[in-house]
Order: sequence, then structure tokens, then C-alpha cells
Amino acid sequence: MKFYLKWVNPIVALLILIICSWVYFGGYFVGFNEKSKFEKKEVLIDPNEMGMPMYFFAKGLFCSSMLFLFGEFMKRKLSKEQ
Repeated sequence: MKFYLKWVNPIVALLILIICSWVYFGGYFVGFNEKSKFEKKEVLIDPNEMGMPMYFFAKGLFCSSMLFLFGEFMKRKLSKEQ
């Protein structure tokens, strides 16, 4: 369990953040013939833009941070019990 909490849990949290950020910054929902905002060097996070890419970005931030924080909580709880 300690191996999971020390190594696997943070790596999974980081992967979730990377994948959900890639969906937003990479313009996954943009057509293949259009350039994404990142490629055009425009503002990446537009507050007026609400849609699937922003949903995945927010979901990635929330899920990865909660997974990481819960893992840290469990690691401390297990170390106190021993």
C-alpha cells in the first residue's frame, strides 16, 4: 500500500492532469485542418470560452488534485497507525 501511495498515486494524478490539459490546450475538439490557440500563440485560457475543452481542463485539475491530496491523507493516516 505504501508503494502505491508513494509512487503510483502521484503518477496517476499527474497523468490525469496531463491528459485533460492536452484535451484543452491541444485543441482536441478542433478540426484537424484548424490550428489550436496554442499553435497560433493566442490566449490559452479564455474566460468566455465554455464548452467541452474547458470542462475537461477543470475536471483534470479537480480530479488530479483530489487524488493527490487523498493519497497524501492516506499515507499520513497509515504512518500514524503504525
